Amino acid sequence: VSFRTSSGGSPQIGKLVQHSKRQVRGFVGCHSMLETGCYLVVCLAFNHWHTGIESTYPDYVLALHSSKRILAEQLSSSYHLLADSIISLTVAKGQRHEGREGMTAYYLTKGRAGLVVMVENRHSDRWIQVRCDCQESYNVVSTRGELCTVDTVPPLHRQVIIVLTQLEGSGGFSIAHRLTHR
Repeated sequence: VSFRTSSGGSPQIGKLVQHSKRQVRGFVGCHSMLETGCYLVVCLAFNHWHTGIESTYPDYVLALHSSKRILAEQLSSSYHLLADSIISLTVAKGQRHEGREGMTAYYLTKGRAGLVVMVENRHSDRWIQVRCDCQESYNVVSTRGELCTVDTVPPLHRQVIIVLTQLEGSGGFSIAHRLTHR
């Protein structure tokens, strides 16, 4: 996923520029013609989380190709940057569902080899309790290590509830989810 960003200081996520389709493959590519400026590239891969598979492979390999000179550096960042990038992608490309007054659920599913569920609490004085049940899903892994989660979203916050990713690319997968909130 690539975003516009400003130079200097800690990286801030700006406008979504480009993203690849989520696929369970050895290589996933993303192509884009970029204008002069600063960009933030966030590598997202989830199917190795909580599988119990020990691997000596690196977390990711990023290859950049350009006909012009570029300056690229690897930055260490907080876990908030990972969540913020998933939230930004989900808001930009996901399906929006108004669950109740002051609460919006976003679902990222099409062409994603999985599911992302994100909840936005627009209340300034109320917390929202969310239960996401995906236990009837098949051949997927959850970043939370569980297929059924319960979360409390603070006022004026957005929160990634669950990310499901197809586990084995050779077989099919099925996602069933039920989101309840109060």
